[in-house]
Amino acid sequence: MRLPLTVSPLHYHLLIHPNLTSLDFSGSVKIQVEVHEETNTIVLHSKDLNITKALLLRSAVGEGQVLKVLEYPAYQQIALVSDSMVLKKGGMYDIELEFVAKLSESFLGFYKSTYRTREGEERVLASTQFEPTSARAAFPCFDEPAFKANFSIRVRRESRHISISNMPKLRTLTLPDGLFEDQFDITVKMSTYLVAFIVCDFLSISKNTGHGIKISVYAVPEKIDQAEFALDAAVKLLDFYDDYFDIPYPLPKQDLAAIPDFQSGAMENWGLTTYRETSLLFDPEKSSASNKLGITMIIAHELAHQWFGNLVTMQWWNDLWLKEGFAKFMEFVSVNITHPELQVEDYFLGKCFKAMEVDSLSSSHPVSTPVENPAQIQEMYDDVSYDKGACILHMLREFLTPEEFKSGIVQYLKQYSYQSTVNTHLWESLTSVSAVLKVLHVYSIIFGKMIVAGVKYIVWLFWQKHHSEDELDIKTMMETWTLQEGFPLITVAVKGRQVRLSQERYLKGEDSSRTSGFLWHVPLTYITSNSATVHRFLLKTKTDVLYLPEEADWVKFNVDMSGYYIVHYEGSGWDDLIALLKHNHTTLSSNDRASLINNAFQLVSVGKLPLDKALDLSLYLSRETEIMPVMQGFGELVPLYKLMEKRDVEELENQMKGYIVHLFRELIDRQAWTDDGTVSERMLRSYLLLFACVRGHPSCVSTATQLFNKWKESDGTM
Repeated sequence: MRLPLTVSPLHYHLLIHPNLTSLDFSGSVKIQVEVHEETNTIVLHSKDLNITKALLLRSAVGEGQVLKVLEYPAYQQIALVSDSMVLKKGGMYDIELEFVAKLSESFLGFYKSTYRTREGEERVLASTQFEPTSARAAFPCFDEPAFKANFSIRVRRESRHISISNMPKLRTLTLPDGLFEDQFDITVKMSTYLVAFIVCDFLSISKNTGHGIKISVYAVPEKIDQAEFALDAAVKLLDFYDDYFDIPYPLPKQDLAAIPDFQSGAMENWGLTTYRETSLLFDPEKSSASNKLGITMIIAHELAHQWFGNLVTMQWWNDLWLKEGFAKFMEFVSVNITHPELQVEDYFLGKCFKAMEVDSLSSSHPVSTPVENPAQIQEMYDDVSYDKGACILHMLREFLTPEEFKSGIVQYLKQYSYQSTVNTHLWESLTSVSAVLKVLHVYSIIFGKMIVAGVKYIVWLFWQKHHSEDELDIKTMMETWTLQEGFPLITVAVKGRQVRLSQERYLKGEDSSRTSGFLWHVPLTYITSNSATVHRFLLKTKTDVLYLPEEADWVKFNVDMSGYYIVHYEGSGWDDLIALLKHNHTTLSSNDRASLINNAFQLVSVGKLPLDKALDLSLYLSRETEIMPVMQGFGELVPLYKLMEKRDVEELENQMKGYIVHLFRELIDRQAWTDDGTVSERMLRSYLLLFACVRGHPSCVSTATQLFNKWKESDGTM
């Protein structure tokens, strides 16, 4: 049950005092509220809190009126009822609440975490994880994302601990009984799920960004020497986002804290992002190349949220994908620029294949799905919200052009800063910017450098009045991707210059009735044997026809697999592409090659393509060296022999294993047993050698045995 809109919070004055010995905490909160409808009842959230005092104040001074507290545990809500005072519309009031509770034993709310020192001593700390609906377990609040407010936070602690929160510490007061009270600066206007505070004995290291923001990484004392890589990455990434979004990061600091017990990978609390230790700390002596890649991507994700999610927030959790899909997408955009050596472009396609695997089942859901209660909200944190969200944003960016997409994003963030939005607001921003930029482009060709600010304004007015109905309607197009589950299978039939197109839902399983009634606006892209120029066509109907400029030996749709759909080629289409791969596979990009492998085997699984055709395509892999096609080849072929293994078809199983080893033998034998090369080369090497040794490939087993014996002889110091 959602909160009523009769009142809304403006400012929280929050005091928290955890006791890390008795593992409980006490606190008080004074909430300034604005009344929108006359009422004598204020409803807000509270979960597992014992509220010991509740007062209502008409002004900042004066005696408070005691409020009756009615609890509704099923909805994690309380009602504060005044028997004698009616809250007037337009009035400002203060609610004062005092409460006590146990530190949570889960990983949600205000919870207990522990770690052991090298000497075996157990140490306790207290940390927060409020997203999506657990701020209410730490203090009474209006715990919905649209109820944004400012927060003044104070934390009481012992001398052996420190406390950190969203904002910088202003001062520390000395209290009786050996206690200290840290008082933090007022936050910007934000949602409750972004509030954070930690009481611990961590150490930190710090640097400033080029824009003057202080970045600090906190970790347990014995692991602080593993924080340097994360600190450098965070400095680069925050500077990148500051420039990309053209909106200065609004806080004076950004802390990154490695929490010993942490359920999620990380959390984007504004100004105090929190992480699993394995998601933030990097040991140059022990951590792998994939660790470095993973840490950088996770930091990029959480820092993207400081704008997309924190500065502009979804109005309700049904649009969770809007912030999570965008942050996932921005991981790749940002890291590609700030850390080119990590070659992140090699991995984005894998995210889309992973999302499609889930989205091809009848159990999938639209990225924007109605949710009401905490359990339903929690279910939204899945591959569809994160990875499909990122993939459809990437598809839109490639169809519009990266420049148009970025301009629309920046306009959206500037227009809705410190507000809550629905996905329609994003589509409207992108539509208006896309249309204006197209008109400006035409006028710039006509007038050249004559277009100045005044002319741009005239063009804007002209567009507003006269824009054509043929302009791309991004809202209508994207709602076909966000409001229905699944994705389309595009069937292509080429005859001369004519290309017949049709779409249907791609669905695994036998329930074909669930494929009807689906229609997408599909932003198709294609190249041909005659030209590497990317052509675009928006398929809005079940069937359509397009005409090539001239006849071609082959046509490849979904260039670089930038679109969230798969393609089936009728007639000689598949044979033409297979011949191309066998003759000169580098004519197509590595992503195009990976997508052909993926699409062919996905079509086999729904009976659209015979297995021997997909295996025929896979033969070219004996000459493949790029990580995405190789890994996709393994990803499609290995499950085949595992299926035979389960069905106890030993002869076929061994034939399939032998085929895969034979296919990649040259590539396996070229691998050096070192840790040199790019991240992609090292990750590919690791996979190939592991596969070859497990399959008993003689040269691999021989080298591995020699190295193992040397390691034993060196007493583990090699």
